[in-house]
Amino acid sequence: MLKNTVLDCFGEKMRKIFGGYDWRNINEIRVRAERPVILKSGSNEYFVNNDGQAVFEPQKGYIAEHSDLEQMVNMISDYSLYSVQEQLRKGFITVRGGHRAAFAGSYAVENGQVCTVKNIGSINIRIAGEIKNCADDVLRFFGRGVLKNTLIISPVCGGKTTLLRDMARQLSEDGATVGIADERGEIAACYMGVPQLDVGIRTDVIDGCPKADAISMLIRTMSPELICADEIGAEEDFSAMREAALSGAFVICTAHGRDEEDIYKKFGYQRIAEIFDRLIVLEGRNNIGKIKHIANGRGEKICL
Repeated sequence: MLKNTVLDCFGEKMRKIFGGYDWRNINEIRVRAERPVILKSGSNEYFVNNDGQAVFEPQKGYIAEHSDLEQMVNMISDYSLYSVQEQLRKGFITVRGGHRAAFAGSYAVENGQVCTVKNIGSINIRIAGEIKNCADDVLRFFGRGVLKNTLIISPVCGGKTTLLRDMARQLSEDGATVGIADERGEIAACYMGVPQLDVGIRTDVIDGCPKADAISMLIRTMSPELICADEIGAEEDFSAMREAALSGAFVICTAHGRDEEDIYKKFGYQRIAEIFDRLIVLEGRNNIGKIKHIANGRGEKICL
């Protein structure tokens, strides 16, 4: 199923070339007009020649043509670019299987708002994936089924969302009613409203909506015990989390940073300390989901 849903993004020519791969080992497929297609697996990258064989020299890789990208746009949008305009304004489309197709090209702007993209020169397919049970150590440390206001911290590609997703899944399976404010569709990867990744049987998802609005809607309508959100940062995000805490719900969120000191500099010590009971700091890039240390909201480290 995973392989087929990835191949559904390609036109016939590229589908034949790339049809022999097990995409579970691939994180990204970068297709750029008049340049070799790059397949990425973690920090490694390689190319595929016209015969579908893996090669490591760019000059031997398949060179994508403009027609390849045009066919990909048609396949990804189901031949209806108009129907996905709202997603395109955000720079990506979520396809069946939860995979994300991001676009770079000439963006048209009207009245200060992005309205569409044309002359697409690059497409990046980010393959949806999950690492089940990666939250085992954290949840054992907290106590099975125990809810705490938690902030997960790491640089880009450090596994924040992967850990958040598995925490939501396990806590949902343990009996908690979970609400996910999935603004960019990276936690549950919904397709036509249905999560394509496993976020638990007691989990409700609002995707494509600004986090603060989604959190408020979840509180008012879905009575969650736990709310999860990815990449917090705006003032309204913190206001919404305070609203959640006052309503009796717990929150688990993620934020970009090397450690808690980065987070205090960005958002202020008092703001973090008053909301979060636990700060989980991850190792970072190439150590997906690996815990560096855990601290309380005041930054005092706690032994695992």
